[in-house]
Amino acid sequence: MSKQKSLILLKMLMGILNFAILTFLAVIILYTIGMVRATYTARSFLNHITYLPMNPVKTVIVMYVALFTLVAIINLRQQSENSILNQTIYILEIILCGIIICCVYMEYKGIIFLVIADIVVLIRDKTSQKVFLVIMGLIYIFADYDIISLGIKMVSFQELLNVYTVRQHMLMTGILNFLSSVNAIAFIAYMIIYMRSQIKEKERVTILNQQLAEANAQLSEMNNQLKDYAAMQKQMGEIEERNRIAREIHDTLGHTMTGLSAGIDACIALIDYSVDETKKQLNIISGVARQGLKDVRRSMKKLRPDTLERESLESAIEKLITEMMSTSKVSIEFQSFLPSLVFEDDEEDTIYRIVQEGITNAIRHGHASRIFINFKKVDIWLVIRIRDNGIGCKDIHKGFGLTHMKERVDMLHGTVTYSSNNGFQVVAKLPIRWRNEER
Repeated sequence: MSKQKSLILLKMLMGILNFAILTFLAVIILYTIGMVRATYTARSFLNHITYLPMNPVKTVIVMYVALFTLVAIINLRQQSENSILNQTIYILEIILCGIIICCVYMEYKGIIFLVIADIVVLIRDKTSQKVFLVIMGLIYIFADYDIISLGIKMVSFQELLNVYTVRQHMLMTGILNFLSSVNAIAFIAYMIIYMRSQIKEKERVTILNQQLAEANAQLSEMNNQLKDYAAMQKQMGEIEERNRIAREIHDTLGHTMTGLSAGIDACIALIDYSVDETKKQLNIISGVARQGLKDVRRSMKKLRPDTLERESLESAIEKLITEMMSTSKVSIEFQSFLPSLVFEDDEEDTIYRIVQEGITNAIRHGHASRIFINFKKVDIWLVIRIRDNGIGCKDIHKGFGLTHMKERVDMLHGTVTYSSNNGFQVVAKLPIRWRNEER
């Protein structure tokens, strides 16, 4: 049998026992008062009691109303997330419990066990649970006739039993004590099972937390392994890319340079014997050189940034600026005095990389909050100016980024200069072919 089912059955048993005990007491109260009236021994009875008893019928009715209300609350209510509502219900149960105890002249207070068994399971907060148990413990201690009668005029239940013979008195008291003891045993069993279930639950939660910690440690280790694997994959990708570039260079420049070298050697040998043959050979060499240049440009096109493959240069730069502004919270102003940004592929690649590297350096090294990018045409030159309000640097040391930028500009026979005054500035000049103006 599961512990939850055992708790439910024990609570039902306690409910039945309390109903039986209270009914037994109610019958004694009603029968005793009725017998006193029927035998006309009221004066003798009144002479032996301290205070007048309450109206027995009304007392029993109030007791049953309180009992059935309490049982209904226990059976029908569910734990609510509203703490004020829960506390109100707890207080109501305590009040109903007190009414029932008063209705039987403080003779029986085992109903407190039923209330404790009900509420202690529902209170989730440990502090509230302790406060409630202290309150119920105090009620159990002070719910005694000798204490209560000091402030409230109330007849004693034992005084009601004085009208019976000693044998009858002992029989009634024995039945009441037996039922009360069974109720107390049921309550103790209930609390033992409940506490054991709580201990088991705590152990289960501890085990789950340990398993979760172990799983987190394993995930952390796997995450580190994935990072190492990603770094290795990146390195392998770079090696593969370098090998691909090397193959492209070998297949294009290697073939072209071999042909040019052989052709020039032939020209050197022919020039002393036949100028015409030498010219023919030079024409052939010129064709090979042009074809080699086309092959190089085709290879370089394969190395273009993905953004330039899908979009125009202007769209690619605007997208780059938008992404950097959204991720770094840096203000970037882009201004172009050109009618359009349409150039040769190698020129667009270089322009894009200059802008990309300029923005990256301004944010990473200059810690800039504002970046200004300016395009303008001066004669045949495209002048790119990238300026920021960062910390700048006194001594400019060319790292990989600036070195790579200069190499790209040199390939187009341009120039690039750097200066650091109230920030950092890059000025690149490219001799653009301006093919778009011819259209």
